[in-house]
Amino acid sequence: MEGGAARHRYVTDCGYRYDGIDAPGSVSVLPANSQRRLRLEAVSWRWAGIAISPGRFRDLTDGAKIRAFSTRDDRFLAALLSELAWHQDQDGHLDPAYLDGMLMALAQHLKIRYGPGNRPAAQRRLKLPPWMLRRIADYIEAQLPGEIRVATLARLIDLSDGHFHRAFRASTGRTPLQFINELRVQRAVQMLARHPTNIAELAFSVGFSSPTHFARVFRRVVGCLPSEYRSH
Repeated sequence: MEGGAARHRYVTDCGYRYDGIDAPGSVSVLPANSQRRLRLEAVSWRWAGIAISPGRFRDLTDGAKIRAFSTRDDRFLAALLSELAWHQDQDGHLDPAYLDGMLMALAQHLKIRYGPGNRPAAQRRLKLPPWMLRRIADYIEAQLPGEIRVATLARLIDLSDGHFHRAFRASTGRTPLQFINELRVQRAVQMLARHPTNIAELAFSVGFSSPTHFARVFRRVVGCLPSEYRSH
């Protein structure tokens, strides 16, 4: 993310070797169950790592396999890590539902850019029937004060995470995270209409992990901040 290393040498158990520089924006991928032995020279950096369980990655990508690589110029991955770091600094932690959405984007990016042939297999965009959408919406409504995971929603209708995400977006025009946040904001608007409420308490009562995150999403959905809406 910042800084780098004049020389970065390593070898992995899967047979991959690298010997070169590390600069901001460099990206490395290490396959599961493989160790990496490295040596760094003149290093001063700020870096970040993301770990995805092998089973979850297979589920999200329909079994795609990614080989080890290093120091790719990948602006998407570099920007994603910077965005996660920004949210961590702003809120003190990362919202699980937000992470689910970022994980989906990350997995698909890796599959498309670094999977065999660098092209995804043609996939049928299956739309969810109305009864499935109602079941999902009912579950979200009932769980709004608590944590809602995309994997749990997928299991409700017996789909893999990746298939569910694609089908849900094809059916509603929104990602599961966008849909969840919109329902949370709708609940918050209803509560504000009934009686004045402390913004921090309101954020936690509808399932947001922090008041600042709640305010950003509220403004994106409603067009103003919660305090501005309340004043009207």
